[in-house]
Amino acid sequence: MSIPVDEEKKQNTTQEETKEEKTEEQVQDETTKTNDKALAEEYLNLARVIQADFDNYRRRSIEQIERARQDGIATTVELMLPSLDAFKKAKENIKDKNTLDGINMLEKAFNASLEKIGVEKIEALGKQLDPNVHNVLAVAKNEEKEDGIILEEYQAGYKMKDKVIRCSQVLVNKL
Repeated sequence: MSIPVDEEKKQNTTQEETKEEKTEEQVQDETTKTNDKALAEEYLNLARVIQADFDNYRRRSIEQIERARQDGIATTVELMLPSLDAFKKAKENIKDKNTLDGINMLEKAFNASLEKIGVEKIEALGKQLDPNVHNVLAVAKNEEKEDGIILEEYQAGYKMKDKVIRCSQVLVNKL
């Protein structure tokens, strides 16, 4: 049986349209998938940025809290140092051995407490002058010692880690 030419053209045209429709549908599906992938990638990148920002925020917050804690300790110690200086003055004036032993015990306990919170005394006597931690109040001339050596400490200095709470007040040898 033979199909008339006009009908054959219609069938071919219908098949071509169906192919074109499928092709259009396929293109739309591919475009949608591509858009979905791009959108998903954009959301994933956004989530990564937000996570990194939050991690940075958390790290900065922890650092700020620790800095505030250290500053609070330093301020408290600075307010208490005159009491520690009073022990030194009291020891110079006390003649009774038992009272002197008691004062020494209190001073030792006070210094142990400072060490526990990370506060240490700045070494001065017999050391080379360091202007970052020593404050020169006077100079003297001693031929037996090197130039710039600390001869006497008037007031002890203290530091916590790298932060100087109070500089040592010293007498320095100047040749």
